[in-house]
Amino acid sequence: MSGQFGRLIAIGDIHGCVHALDVLLAEIVPSSSDRLVFLGDLIDQGRDSGAVIDRLLQLQQQCDVVLIKGNHEEMILAARESESALRYWENCGGVATLNSYRFGAVLADIPPEHWALFESCQPYFETGEFLFTHANYLPDLPISETDEYQLRWALFEPEEMRPHQSGRTVVVGHTEQRNSEILDLGFAICIDTACWRHGWLTALDCRSRTAWQASRWGLLRGADESTHRGQFPLHAVSR
Repeated sequence: MSGQFGRLIAIGDIHGCVHALDVLLAEIVPSSSDRLVFLGDLIDQGRDSGAVIDRLLQLQQQCDVVLIKGNHEEMILAARESESALRYWENCGGVATLNSYRFGAVLADIPPEHWALFESCQPYFETGEFLFTHANYLPDLPISETDEYQLRWALFEPEEMRPHQSGRTVVVGHTEQRNSEILDLGFAICIDTACWRHGWLTALDCRSRTAWQASRWGLLRGADESTHRGQFPLHAVSR
């Protein structure tokens, strides 16, 4: 990929909702100069996790793709290590992921290239302006010194949050916004808008603050449906 990047776009928790992902990618039209940061929880809960991973493998050939490890990626990787970890993951949406490969599938049915993608996920990603991680951060610690629980499991509680010591804006997923709206604290933004629970999958151009949202059924959200139009203008829809 080119050393010069165009747009910096964060995409929230997909959770196997491939139709939402396809619609967003069709609207965004990623170019080779764009960097797309996926905030984790690519899989589980939704019905098409295997197809989501296929899309991401294809997307890696089109633009710069950064994959953050979510707690669901952590769980599927741990599921290979013990029966108890496998059962725990299955109870957290893993059965839907297995069935996306074939009904009644087992871990061995997941292709090696999909395992390689899970293993390639990073705990966090940082640029000069932004910090990206799946779940949360500690305001007084460098992101590199933040423990895995905070990065992948801790809830994003607005009343408890403070700016990060780096001065950079933090972008996270993980904590579902049940009202399906982006949560913006100015210094931190949560874009898990609960796609698999009848909400939206959100993509956010971090610099322009333009947002795209699509439902798990593959319907794009219109600008007139957002309560955050001034702050996060939804991409104009021509259809």
